[in-house]
Amino acid sequence: EIIMSDGPMGCRGFGKATAFPAGISLAATWNVEMAKEIGSALGEECRARGVHIILAPGVNIYRSPLCGRNFEYLGEDPYLSSHMVVPLIQGIQSQGVLATVKHYCCNNQEWDRNNISSEVDERTLHEIYLPAFKAAVQKADTGCLMTAYNLVNGIHCTEHGYLNIEILRNKWG
Repeated sequence: EIIMSDGPMGCRGFGKATAFPAGISLAATWNVEMAKEIGSALGEECRARGVHIILAPGVNIYRSPLCGRNFEYLGEDPYLSSHMVVPLIQGIQSQGVLATVKHYCCNNQEWDRNNISSEVDERTLHEIYLPAFKAAVQKADTGCLMTAYNLVNGIHCTEHGYLNIEILRNKWG
């Protein structure tokens, strides 16, 4: 049996748990050592509860101040998010718990999230929205990746051949 816990910054669903800082708070520190320590503590807490996979961290870039998950994410700067996500994932996974980077990609709002389409041109996609996911996959070797609920340029993320096959599998490995 594989046991998962929803994140993003705590081992949820198993009684009382530590409330770790929200992603935006952690990112505001610019402290990669702290990110690794928090990741390690989060992984340790998950491991103590028998959790194998945590659905965290979230690394979408803020597109709208109205996004209900902005507090979970590592900010609006792709450089900062890319640098903070790596040690966070490494810390989680150092405890034998798989991290799940989410929500790939352009998850910009919660309202009607299963039907809304984020319209993003190619340059913006690669320069703004994908760098943190790329770092999570290639530098942190994240154990899991969760696709977003929304559509990107009219195609649901879960069935988006370009994002999932061309970029994620073929380009990032």
